[in-house]
Amino acid sequence: MLPQKKELNLLLIEDNLGDAILLREYLEDIKLIIRTTLVDNFAKAKEKLELSNSYDAIFLDLSLPDKDGESLVIEIVQLARVIPVIVLTGYGNLEFSIKTLTLGASDYLVKDELNAAQLSKSILYSIERKKIEQKLSVSNERYEILAKATSDTIWDWNIVDKTIVSNQGISRVFGYEETNRLQSEKWWRSKIHPQDFKKVIHALNNNFKQGISIIKLEYRFRCADGSFKYVLDRAFVVMDRNRKPIRMIGAMQDVTGRKEEELRLRLLESVITQTTEAVLITDAKPLEQGKQSIVYVNNAFTAQTGYTLEEIKGKSPLILHGELTNLEEVNKLRTALENFECCSIEIVNYKKTGEPFWINIAVAPVADNKGRYTHWISIQRDITITKQYLQSIEEQNKKLKEIAWTQSHVVRAPVARIMGLVNMITDKIPTDQLTTDQLIQNISDSANELDLIIREIVRKTEKVSIEMP
Repeated sequence: MLPQKKELNLLLIEDNLGDAILLREYLEDIKLIIRTTLVDNFAKAKEKLELSNSYDAIFLDLSLPDKDGESLVIEIVQLARVIPVIVLTGYGNLEFSIKTLTLGASDYLVKDELNAAQLSKSILYSIERKKIEQKLSVSNERYEILAKATSDTIWDWNIVDKTIVSNQGISRVFGYEETNRLQSEKWWRSKIHPQDFKKVIHALNNNFKQGISIIKLEYRFRCADGSFKYVLDRAFVVMDRNRKPIRMIGAMQDVTGRKEEELRLRLLESVITQTTEAVLITDAKPLEQGKQSIVYVNNAFTAQTGYTLEEIKGKSPLILHGELTNLEEVNKLRTALENFECCSIEIVNYKKTGEPFWINIAVAPVADNKGRYTHWISIQRDITITKQYLQSIEEQNKKLKEIAWTQSHVVRAPVARIMGLVNMITDKIPTDQLTTDQLIQNISDSANELDLIIREIVRKTEKVSIEMP
């Protein structure tokens, strides 16, 4: 079947007029509208091809007055570009004519064996073959561009031959030399992490056995320096008529960063969920757009406040504030939020039951991988017991100060009298002014008075004690 075209436009490059006439006669027998252009040397052919590439096929004699042989074929093929070139040859040039196929010719015909059927078949074959080659060329070009543009390692595994060929990604990502782009299946197997090997091979065999054509695997792959990278390997399996895999084409993507981030996040999640400190996370919307809303609280927060995640999610942390909440501390926190700065405050919050409690809140902004702040995370520690203990100490100090101030002048009076009487005895005051018995009595009275005062101080002091909450 000839191409679906009303007219074929052919270029005949032939210096033998007799051979050209004979070729035209055979072409007329094909019973299709064919328009031919005849040139008898290379220079004219070159001029025609440089002016137009609208020819459907080119017939080329291997021996022209101004050029022949291999150089002639190479230059005509280059000028023809997407136009199929059919070589016309004699028996003497048969061996070389076969070689022209490796130089880009689409077909060759022995002049002495020409007939209409053979011409028809050759033209059809050459035109269709050239179309297929062109499609393959475009496809290969796209593949090469994709292979260069992507950071993935593109690979092609010939399961029958047990060989694997890969693009430059094997060098760029894993550090192997260019010579490693074509390797055996054993080489690839040897690079799989020992702990992942059984999992990978089992998954492959299982997919092959079930005839599944799409495969996706995650495992660790050894780099040239001995380190390992996590890879996501996605492939398509090509199978024969019996559903037996014969080829796999895939892309190996380096996901080390993602896996490490996942491990880090799982570790952080474990810390957050297991810690006894209450954790509260809000979004980081600018304050002028509305209050930050809660996106997560851990179990310790629920135990601390009585609010579950479902009850408080989407609400503002202001729900925890109340009458005793210090507005100065709240404003301090607000300023930190506006400037995306870390902050620590101590305020009174309220539980779900309405019970107040003291809490230390340490907040810090959280940024994404582009440096944009997305959330606030706060660690909240209940310091009610500590606060109550400090308040008890303060109250004790107040009472002790009160005792000291109220009792100091009472103590000073009997002490002053005793000191005065002692001075009188020391100075040998005349007995007509004060008898010895009176002196002793006065000293005794002052001492008893001082004793009573000390006892009273002790009694009051014993009442002052720090009661632990």
